[in-house]
Amino acid sequence: MGKTNLIDHVVQGADVVKCTTRIGAEVSNIKLSADLPDNTIAAINGLVLEHKVIFFRNQSHLDDAEQERFALRFGKLSQFPEGTRPILDIDSAGEDLRADIWHIDWSCMDAYPKISVLRAVVIPPVGGDTVWSNTAAAYLDLPLPLQRLANDLWAVHSFPGAYMQRYNEAL
Repeated sequence: MGKTNLIDHVVQGADVVKCTTRIGAEVSNIKLSADLPDNTIAAINGLVLEHKVIFFRNQSHLDDAEQERFALRFGKLSQFPEGTRPILDIDSAGEDLRADIWHIDWSCMDAYPKISVLRAVVIPPVGGDTVWSNTAAAYLDLPLPLQRLANDLWAVHSFPGAYMQRYNEAL
């Protein structure tokens, strides 16, 4: 796919390669850390806004604490349900189905976070995939009558029942 060097002006040698025409880019030659300069964090934020999803490979130096510190550079962390840690451990092995059902991260919150910072620690040989979508592009591709219809619709998304209970049991 197309290659851009938007971040190269800030982080010498860093490269950005688009994954698709609509969503996603892979950023290489950068070591994530909470100690990155402000202009690097701003460049990463700009890449998120432009590409919606960005991938950083080979970040095995990150642990939970450093991931949390890095994520804090983009703003206050969400704790949902209230009282939980900002980092949720999700294991796609065994009977933990949280990673295997279709969902939109935290769309049930009144003020949902602008980004999610995910880290794959163990990647299974099969499964464990995460699928991304660009809902803004999908909306813009709708015919105008459907856009107008969507503009007048509203819904309440909640997080009840057994799925919510699963998070509370971890407390």
